[in-house]
Amino acid sequence: MDGSATPRTDAGLQPERTALAWQRTAISFAAASLLFLRWATHHGPLVVVLVAAALATATWTFFHTRTRLRRVAHHFPMPGLEPAAGEVLVVTTATAVLGIAAVWVTLTT
Repeated sequence: MDGSATPRTDAGLQPERTALAWQRTAISFAAASLLFLRWATHHGPLVVVLVAAALATATWTFFHTRTRLRRVAHHFPMPGLEPAAGEVLVVTTATAVLGIAAVWVTLTT
């Protein structure tokens, strides 16, 4: 390699693929959170609160990434686009909380 930059030939498909991946993540997160409803009779309102929080996170992720795609797609070839650090932090935290809650619910059933 001579170190020269290769021209981009992707006319906006990368942001769309990324948005689709985020949407799959949101849908998977919503489906996993609905599995908690199985334990609603044993643990009561706590499980309902967890499901509501998880569905709210999934909904926010789904719609926020659509908005982000529209904003980023217009400026995609330009360097210096900001990374989605906020979205990653929200989904990572929500996934960790959901995982810890799943372990707790399974062990105390």
